Amino acid sequence: MEFTSPYDDYQKALDYDFHTEVAPGIWTVCTKLDRTILLAHDITEVFTGDSDSDSTSEALSGLLSTNTVNLFEKIAAILNHDNLICLRDWFSVAKLNPKSREYEKRTFIVWDNCDAGTLENLLVEEYEKYTPDQEADKRPSTSGTDGKSTSSSNKSKLNSGTDEKPSSDTEMSDVRKVDPPTKFLPESLCWHVLISVLKALAWLHDGSPELVATGPGRFGMDPTPDWNPALHRNITPANIHFQQPRRNETYGQCKLGNYSSLYLSSHHNGDGKSNVERVRAKALVPRPEGPHQHLDELIQQDAKYGYTYKEQSDQPYTVLSGWRALGEILQAMMIPPSGTKTNVEEHIQNVAQHGVRYNLQNADYSAALKNIVVRLMTLNPDEKLKDGNYRFPNRDTLTSNLCVLAFGRYRLWREFSPEGQEVTTVEHERVGHAAEDASAAAEAVAATLEMYRAVDSIEEQEMEKGPWRLDDHMDGDIDVFEDSGVTTYDMAHFEEEMAIPYDAMLLDENWEFDD
Repeated sequence: MEFTSPYDDYQKALDYDFHTEVAPGIWTVCTKLDRTILLAHDITEVFTGDSDSDSTSEALSGLLSTNTVNLFEKIAAILNHDNLICLRDWFSVAKLNPKSREYEKRTFIVWDNCDAGTLENLLVEEYEKYTPDQEADKRPSTSGTDGKSTSSSNKSKLNSGTDEKPSSDTEMSDVRKVDPPTKFLPESLCWHVLISVLKALAWLHDGSPELVATGPGRFGMDPTPDWNPALHRNITPANIHFQQPRRNETYGQCKLGNYSSLYLSSHHNGDGKSNVERVRAKALVPRPEGPHQHLDELIQQDAKYGYTYKEQSDQPYTVLSGWRALGEILQAMMIPPSGTKTNVEEHIQNVAQHGVRYNLQNADYSAALKNIVVRLMTLNPDEKLKDGNYRFPNRDTLTSNLCVLAFGRYRLWREFSPEGQEVTTVEHERVGHAAEDASAAAEAVAATLEMYRAVDSIEEQEMEKGPWRLDDHMDGDIDVFEDSGVTTYDMAHFEEEMAIPYDAMLLDENWEFDD
């Protein structure tokens, strides 16, 4: 039987330093290698709890075990993208029970730490700022002779020193006046959220890792063949997280999180390149707030509702649902909230009451951004041409196409608009960081080679001047050294060497000497 060290289970925990418990069971940890701050979530009761007291723990207790099917690596491979809150690692620690001297094993999973809040914090009406003039407004109102308060308009008349009574006519306004342009959050932030979430959805829907250059000024995506689409089903402002800028970028990394409703479908996408007509199929999953449904039921409900918007409670959730959820969030970022200061959900619902073109007609944003939002809300992958063929042959990977299209418009906006020219992206800073690392590595290699050359030069000089050269000794000194009677005991460096005089050593019978 092979025995293992009792410390093997806790070896990975040595890579982290625990900092602060920010919530019950959630700690900030720091990697010892590069001092990156991450979040460690205690999932002992969920995955490795007592199976006798919790049937759910019994079903999930082997997910992280190497002795059974290890699903951690498979889940981590899916939740692994720059614009997703990534599942980084898992480890166990031995925690001392304060009520006894016994240790209990606690298991943690490690996530990215988004330390700059969520988009939900930004979708609120700006509170009125305090001004010194508000002190005058807090003074008690003066009363008239009848004991009733006097209005500000009446005050002005009374203070004027005239006996003219205030006019009761209503001030007229131009009913045909055009509404002024509206703007809420900065357009650069809208683009940042749009591109970041589309990249995350392109990975979840199509398995497209990242945008790649396909030519001068052109970019594309490479979907994974036969990818099983993963539908998030909970794209809300509260689940769009931000990180603090790490260098000089305008905005830190934007990441989509909260996978409590994520659903892996059994639909297989094509490779996005083949011209062979495929049988029409798409990823259909139940809505997160509804009951579980079989695939046959989902197909029937999808045929019933088709392209209906707003989506009904029993309408299947598809990739279109994810696009529309993102489109509604973008509209909420572009339209100022009205009637509420903190209820973000109500603001989203108010936006969804009208069509996207109605909402954005007076929005003070570029036509490129508004057109992408309109496309998110109106794109229909099942649209056909007059000849009966589908308008989009690669309709199974349209999320990647939307991402490429949006990124192209974003690059043009950054190049030609004054606001866009001031934006520094995460990717730009990452390239600069890589260049600095490469330069530092080259300098380190050059310094090491120079040090080796200096050491070699010193050794050569010492060898030329050293007192141990044979031509510096007289032949008589060498003869004295040979006849000194030194034994192997005097020359030994290790205990196992035997101390035998030279004249006592027997010659091997097989030795042959020349005459």
